[in-house]
Amino acid sequence: MKPISLFKSGLWITCATFATRFGALLSSLILARLLSPAEFGVIAIAYVFWAFFCLFVQDVAGTFINYKGIEQKYVNTVFTVSLTAGCFFGLIMVATSPIIASFFNEPALVGLLCIFAVNVFLSSANYVFMGVMTRKTYYRSLANISLISSATRLIFTIGSAALGLSYWSFAVGDTAFWIVSCLLTWRCSKQQFRLQLDPEVRREVVTFYLGAVGSGFGYYMNANLDNFTVGKLLGSVSLGFYNLAYQLTMATVTIFSSVFGQLGVPMFAQLTDDREQETVLLKVVQRVALCAAPMYVLIFLMVTPQLITWTFGAKWVPISTVMPGLLVSAYFRVVNLPLGAMLVAKGRPDVNARVNFQIAPIAIAGFIAGAHWGGIVGVSISAALVLGFGWTFYWWWVGCRQLHWSTSKFLVPCFLPALLVLPGLLLTLNMPWLLQPFVFILVYLITLRVFTPKLFYQFQTLANRAVGRFIHSNS
Repeated sequence: MKPISLFKSGLWITCATFATRFGALLSSLILARLLSPAEFGVIAIAYVFWAFFCLFVQDVAGTFINYKGIEQKYVNTVFTVSLTAGCFFGLIMVATSPIIASFFNEPALVGLLCIFAVNVFLSSANYVFMGVMTRKTYYRSLANISLISSATRLIFTIGSAALGLSYWSFAVGDTAFWIVSCLLTWRCSKQQFRLQLDPEVRREVVTFYLGAVGSGFGYYMNANLDNFTVGKLLGSVSLGFYNLAYQLTMATVTIFSSVFGQLGVPMFAQLTDDREQETVLLKVVQRVALCAAPMYVLIFLMVTPQLITWTFGAKWVPISTVMPGLLVSAYFRVVNLPLGAMLVAKGRPDVNARVNFQIAPIAIAGFIAGAHWGGIVGVSISAALVLGFGWTFYWWWVGCRQLHWSTSKFLVPCFLPALLVLPGLLLTLNMPWLLQPFVFILVYLITLRVFTPKLFYQFQTLANRAVGRFIHSNS
């Protein structure tokens, strides 16, 4: 793929993901003003289990299509496996909803999870259609569909809230989103889909599916067990606070994750030389970290108790104490994403699965200890230590050993930008709120120039090229 085409594709994928994520986040922000933290906590519990059951249907099909191509026998087999999984796990979700509602002592979860079960089935088809569109590089169409679907979700969510449907508004908005997205991606994919299992590729599809689900399951545990722990040990009110902070800090992670999944995997897969793959991965990690580190510091500086009160109301001020730890965790998740994409591109999703499963017991122990020690703040600190620092060290060590690459070569660009933001952060903490972002960026650039001139010029070159390509793509 040519650089200008790659840049355009990246823009469209980013726009598509941003539209989807922004629509969901805006819905949550609006309802945060209308709902109490306890009501917000109820829907947060439902989303924990929605995310669990979606492990078995989302992304897996699209990733396999990107990996193998759109030959009809692959598409039909993936389509059949995905729909079967969507139907099966949707039924399990319905069957287990009374048990889940009893465990958390929230009767409303039965109805919410039954509605979410329908969405599990819809998403199982939607992600196959999206995978075909991604493989065909219909990035602009994907962006438009995301925009339309997200607008639909927002309209239905706000409309339902205006009618007084409380947390049911989330379920109504999400269902509208999946119906519209599924219909549009099916139509725009320009591909025929049949329920057919090709005997030649069935084993390959199922093997990849199980490996990807295993990887996703491990990631799910690490990404959601903190919410689960807070909901069970600290109650729905604390979960309401924690989950809103979680959504605010992890929105950018979702965007980066989708970009690497849809663009990074195909890009890395096209590189046949092992040394070239190593070089490209190193450059990607360096650039992602250089941009992500100051971005999360700016979020920390801007999301103050005053801004939270103005945006959501004074009842949500406690989320400001949770965000610092979650921002650290979010930064390291972003800089770890390129490694996950590379392992998938090299046909090794099992490595991702193994690392996630190995980290999960440590994470849950940390969350429980954090909850007992410091409530939701303690859980966020545990997330920073275990899923931030600890996970990064261990994942790169395991991944680089499997790929026979130097671990230290990649760990340095992961951690160095996090250290380089500290002077600007410490200098601006006591400054007026409006000055903090500008002074921080200036100090950060000076720090880059003084201590790491090579990284500074890489950052400068990257910015110049991005501006040039943007101008060229719109000329």
